[in-house]
Amino acid sequence: MSLKTEEIYRTLLLNSADAVIVTDKAGLITTVNPSFVRLIGGEEKDIVGQPLRSFIDLSSHEENGNNKADGVNGNQGLSAGAGVSAHPGVLAGATSYGEGDDEHEPKPVTVLTRGGVEFVMPAAQFVIGQEDTKVTDCSHLTIVYVIQANSLQQAQTEFVSTVSHELRTPLTSIKGFADTILRAGDRLDVNQQRRYVGIIKDQADRLSRLVEDILAVSRLESKKLQFTIRAIDLKEAIERVVQNLSDKAKNHKLVTQVPAGLTPVWGDSDRLEQILTNLIDNAIKYSPAGTTVTITAKGIQDVPEMVEFAVSDQGVGIPEEHIPQVFSKFGRLDNPLVRQTEGTGLGLYITRSLVLALGGQITVTSQPGKTTFTVKLPASTLEQQAARGRD
Repeated sequence: MSLKTEEIYRTLLLNSADAVIVTDKAGLITTVNPSFVRLIGGEEKDIVGQPLRSFIDLSSHEENGNNKADGVNGNQGLSAGAGVSAHPGVLAGATSYGEGDDEHEPKPVTVLTRGGVEFVMPAAQFVIGQEDTKVTDCSHLTIVYVIQANSLQQAQTEFVSTVSHELRTPLTSIKGFADTILRAGDRLDVNQQRRYVGIIKDQADRLSRLVEDILAVSRLESKKLQFTIRAIDLKEAIERVVQNLSDKAKNHKLVTQVPAGLTPVWGDSDRLEQILTNLIDNAIKYSPAGTTVTITAKGIQDVPEMVEFAVSDQGVGIPEEHIPQVFSKFGRLDNPLVRQTEGTGLGLYITRSLVLALGGQITVTSQPGKTTFTVKLPASTLEQQAARGRD
């Protein structure tokens, strides 16, 4: 290695915001960068020579990592199941170069500081040695992703703050009207009592929907949402959802345009209906009474392995600058129709997450008087259906 290259790597090590630690085959720390020293506290001389496990608990989240079997895309977590025995300097699941595709995926570890404070942060470990050398006979380079951890912490804090605000609104109404009934119930006539109880029920239903959406977000983000993949008749799925929403749509006209013989969708029936329900329900809620909501479906000539459906409404539209935020958590637009319509702000985020989890794509186009959400999902092939039939 030339001097110039050494200096480049030295500069990167010294100035990296992420913590870098090198350990020998016994798991003892031989080198650390300033970021790790700042994270742990104390001085470098007090850290070098100590076991890595004195500062990083490499196995505290192993059980969580192993409980991914019920999800679709769960990572291997911190399992030592790759044949790696417990070792004081080896992150569980670490493998030699070339073994597996996700051995360097960041995994949660507990960082133990000199002050007694514990942080759960993402970390990854890399083997320093020959390709044919056993993992436990090698030195290791461990990276604790401080920047990523800070970003995750900030996102979690913002999410909790927003959820607290969203929960407070229905709870305030429930408490206020319940207090009124308790305090002045004998002075209220039957109609007033019914109205107040009706408001309490509506707000309780709103609270229940919010909690269910939050749980759905949690399951999606933790990769613990289960899918049962099979061929689905898209026309039948659309008809079921339209029928279920017919009462809500009594002031709207629902039009479906689905050709006969459309290739089935290869996906999960319940999740597909959840996607359709969210999109059609939104189209009804956010368009004026007396307008039409149109649901279309078709095959894609240039991409035969995908099937497309779209939901269009005749609402006020979405300003172009706001389109990127419609799929974000609690992303609700600031206009009179949206403000007067109850919603959790999580529906489109959940919808997009489900579409992506099923291997699809979702896009939105909008102008005053017409907004269209278009979803493309994998089509079911004859080979897939035959394989499913042999299961």
